[in-house]
Amino acid sequence: MGLVLDFRYALRNMIKSLRFSLLIIFIMVGSLTISLAGFNFVHTIAFSHSEFNNNDDIRILKVTNRLSDKRAFTYEMLNSFSELEAVNQLDEWISIKRSQFWLSSIKRSNHYRGAYVDSAFFRFLGQAPELGRPFSNSDFDSNAPNVVIISHVVWQELYQGREDILGQALQIEGKPHTIVGVMAKRNHFPIFSKVWLPTKKNILKPNDAIDILYKLPNRNFEQAFETQLSQFFYHSIKDSLSESSKQSSKNVYVESLTIVELNTDGEAVFVFSLFVFGIVLVLFIAGVNIGNLLFAKIMEKQKESAIRAALGATKKRVIQQHIIEGLIYCSISWVFTLLCTSVAIHILNFHMNMMFKKMPYWWYWQLNTPTVLVSLLLLLIIFSFSVLLPAYKSANFNINNVLRDGTRGAIGKETMLMSRRLLCIQVSLVSFLLMIASTVGYVMYSIANNIDEERVKGVYSISLELEEADKISRNGQLTLINTLATKLNTSKMINEAALYEQRISGEVLYPSGEVFNEKFVEISAESQLFSRTLKQGRNFNENDNGEAKPVAIISESLAIALFSSTDVLGQQLRLKNGKWPTVEIIGIAYDEISGVVDDSRHELYLSLRQVLPVGNTINLRLLTRASSDETLEELYRITMQLSQPVNLTYVLDHHYNHLSMINSIQAMISVFFIVGGFALSLSLIGIYAMGISNINKSRYEIGIRRAIGAKDQEILMLFIRKNIKHILNGIFISLIIFAILCYLAADVLRGNVPLLIMLQAGFFTVFVIFISVCFALYVPVKRVVKQQPSASLKMD
Repeated sequence: MGLVLDFRYALRNMIKSLRFSLLIIFIMVGSLTISLAGFNFVHTIAFSHSEFNNNDDIRILKVTNRLSDKRAFTYEMLNSFSELEAVNQLDEWISIKRSQFWLSSIKRSNHYRGAYVDSAFFRFLGQAPELGRPFSNSDFDSNAPNVVIISHVVWQELYQGREDILGQALQIEGKPHTIVGVMAKRNHFPIFSKVWLPTKKNILKPNDAIDILYKLPNRNFEQAFETQLSQFFYHSIKDSLSESSKQSSKNVYVESLTIVELNTDGEAVFVFSLFVFGIVLVLFIAGVNIGNLLFAKIMEKQKESAIRAALGATKKRVIQQHIIEGLIYCSISWVFTLLCTSVAIHILNFHMNMMFKKMPYWWYWQLNTPTVLVSLLLLLIIFSFSVLLPAYKSANFNINNVLRDGTRGAIGKETMLMSRRLLCIQVSLVSFLLMIASTVGYVMYSIANNIDEERVKGVYSISLELEEADKISRNGQLTLINTLATKLNTSKMINEAALYEQRISGEVLYPSGEVFNEKFVEISAESQLFSRTLKQGRNFNENDNGEAKPVAIISESLAIALFSSTDVLGQQLRLKNGKWPTVEIIGIAYDEISGVVDDSRHELYLSLRQVLPVGNTINLRLLTRASSDETLEELYRITMQLSQPVNLTYVLDHHYNHLSMINSIQAMISVFFIVGGFALSLSLIGIYAMGISNINKSRYEIGIRRAIGAKDQEILMLFIRKNIKHILNGIFISLIIFAILCYLAADVLRGNVPLLIMLQAGFFTVFVIFISVCFALYVPVKRVVKQQPSASLKMD
């Protein structure tokens, strides 16, 4: 019966102070929705696995090889791999070769990622195609007709979802294939595959890189398996290593990763932890605010609670009355939170799929069980911190002291002091959060804003793979590469084609021999087709080959940083761990702006003819005004005319990438603005509520001061000074922590983001926060000052 009466009492109080109740519910729903949407977003990226057949147990092997350029298992290793003792303990394993294909139907053509798979693929996956059949054993025979299984995406884009898709012809790399199956929607296993082809015996070459996937037998198996595979891989490449590489302290190791870990480069836990920290921060800010408001409301009724206690109510019953009201707030907020979170996640999923077409297939956001469970956990935290703690704190009172204290005595001062300290913590956290968010947002905006959209239109970076690179001499490779570049440059559809190589090792040294580490230096190798505008000197030519002395072109900013002058033609640039100890500077290129305003990019260019191409990869940069489909079709046509077969392995449309980056940055800045604005609103609500509470307790004092002649401006400044001390302490603490982090970040980033830029963004944010705080303190005092002294004195 007592519980029912407490519920009725709580509901009556909530209805009587409806605006306060709606404010509490708004804070709870807002903070929980932001926290849950952020959790769902990161959890889906970092830990969500596919819906297909125990994907938690599927592992993929990643090779880290610092001794040579062979960074994956190859087809010729498969027989030896299958004979390993540890491999025989596996229940299931498969090998696939990820690739990219040009697909052509009667109406449309496009470029898609895909994979060659072995005969155990569908048994391993545990799911057959949604339409049609899986590959049969006969499909893997060398003389079998060409067949293919396509994804739901290809079915919709090339065939508009035709029901008679099975048996239709599909041109892949100019060869006809028969479609025998369509995979289920969102199944792009292992990561991005849109088409699957059977691995026939004549498809793969001995040195072709492959991926090996297996199902984990048990948790204790993985570490020993990695050790054995690391030794196996080293012995497989040992004969091809130089004596210096064999004596090197560098090593080879094989990691066993989930597909999600591979896609996030093993940083899933770090990213997730970072976002969880942000979620906890927002939740803590909301919790402090809710607790502060509820505590203030409870303290307003403390005299009523003391009278109830004097009439015989137990301490438990007094606490229960306060808890019931908080419980109703939490229950109502939880229902609205789930509704708002579901809507927010659906909007997020829609926008992500609209902005980014090439996402891993498990990136599908929806309100799931982990998110609901986390919502209950977060609600429990808020309930414990913001309801139980204030209720228990307010119930520990001395009846005589409370009844004698009234509204202006020692208890009121003690309550106000605790409220101010909580507010100091809240403002400190909000300031820190906003400074970090504004700095990151400003830097990202600068990066995007300094890229000229017109310059990247029609620009593509393309990687091609030589199928028989081991049978071609170095000069033969260079001749083939330049033949390809020449054919591309004479094509009517392609305006310009240039070769480059970005994976160049080495560090730049000062003339004194010290390592230059003030800023990152971008090192790449360019062909004689390199046409960067130079301030002095010349570009590369055909004579800059392996027999000539090594030469380089450097950016103007790098010349000034190393030599304090741009008059450095003919001087030697020193390198560490490079192919040569020194290179001769033959040209000075005009600076290009990098990511941040007024920040020049340090660049070093070497001659491609003097740098041995890495492995069997050809890197091209194309400029064309044709569409993406037309450009790729022309590229395929030209590569088929070469004397040696090449495969397209990578395509980057710089304009599409730029637009995607702009969309991403705008989305992230919007998120920062929403989260930061909400956190700041919470602080301002708390400051305003504290000001109202403080003023309500001081109306009598204000009336007396005005009655004896105090001016309105003096009263305003007096009460602002009373409340602003703890708030300024909070801002000052956050500013110190932010400045330290900026200093450390500037050192880690080696000048890529100047310290001044970060500090400017942080101090501007602090200024905005300070103005907002002063306004929140000013409004409640101004309202009371307008009252006549007689009205203020009567109200007490």
